[in-house]
Amino acid sequence: MLLASRLLSLIFFLLYFQMNLLGQKTQQPKISEPTSADSGYVLLLPTDQFLRNTSELPLDGFSSPEAIPGSPFDDTDSEQKVPSEVPMDLKSLMKPQFDFAAEREAEASGVELSSYDLSMKLPVYPIFGPPPPFLTTAYSYTRINAPAALDLPENLHQFTLGMSWMSRLNDKWMTRTMLNGVFASDLYNTGSMAWQFRGGFFAIYRPNVKWNIAIGALATGQDDIPVIPVLGAIWEPSPSLKVNLMLPNPRITYLLIDSERRQHWGYVGGGMSGGNWAYNRNDGSPEQLNYREWRLVLGWESMPPKKPGSFRSTGTKFMMEMGYVFGRKFELERNATDIKIDNTLLLHSGISF
Repeated sequence: MLLASRLLSLIFFLLYFQMNLLGQKTQQPKISEPTSADSGYVLLLPTDQFLRNTSELPLDGFSSPEAIPGSPFDDTDSEQKVPSEVPMDLKSLMKPQFDFAAEREAEASGVELSSYDLSMKLPVYPIFGPPPPFLTTAYSYTRINAPAALDLPENLHQFTLGMSWMSRLNDKWMTRTMLNGVFASDLYNTGSMAWQFRGGFFAIYRPNVKWNIAIGALATGQDDIPVIPVLGAIWEPSPSLKVNLMLPNPRITYLLIDSERRQHWGYVGGGMSGGNWAYNRNDGSPEQLNYREWRLVLGWESMPPKKPGSFRSTGTKFMMEMGYVFGRKFELERNATDIKIDNTLLLHSGISF
């Protein structure tokens, strides 16, 4: 209990620190045609799926050195170890992964939000050996039900095409590189505001089987703060406990039930979420909307156990979480006034196969 309370305190401290960092904004008079050099630009950070996903280390996938046969971190039973000379199972290795998620935030201040995300991660042939590069395509639909007086868009769309690659330098170091092109719009404003180019690079250090330490940077695609530094760690003191201190979504995960066919995990965590899109206001003028929120969640995940010597777990994964959402606001690039809305509850569910 003492350890858990200290870990939760550390998570809340990290969230508080990042809220202060990302929440700083200088109020400026309303301007009609800002340029990249104008100080009146609102801080528009990619707080959507890109920032959440790219700052998490995929320890259940290719990045885990102990999952590599013949690695010094391979602590599986000697009888279960797979010889390094065994050919790769390309059929399994090249299998695409599909993810679907749905989320709803209850009405507050007259505003109700719902979103639906669909993505496909397609491995590219591993010319330089495993793990292979991944090609990612994704579509996200967000619906905003709000009073007409707020002049907010109702239907928002986001299309993403990206590439990511992890490279194992040696038994202790790995790198992860990401590049994404994003089109986010109400489909009426299709100008330069709707196009975003994002990327990132991590160096991951694994001194032993319990620790992963990452340092890197994310390119936001925005003029005000083009790069965000990222520093964090993931600690696995036992096979049944994982402590993820990577921002922007730290969490503590505990193994509840472990059977031969499935593992059931429970977790508590928090983080930031949101997104930004280009749209046309009611008078036809172009605008860029940034939505930002903070959340505390309690969740459940169910997945097949990863086989010794495999590069990733296979099979269908389920997840569901509920949480409390706070610090919610809409920021407009050409309007210095933020639209703040009350706290609310959320329900999020997803499936991966």
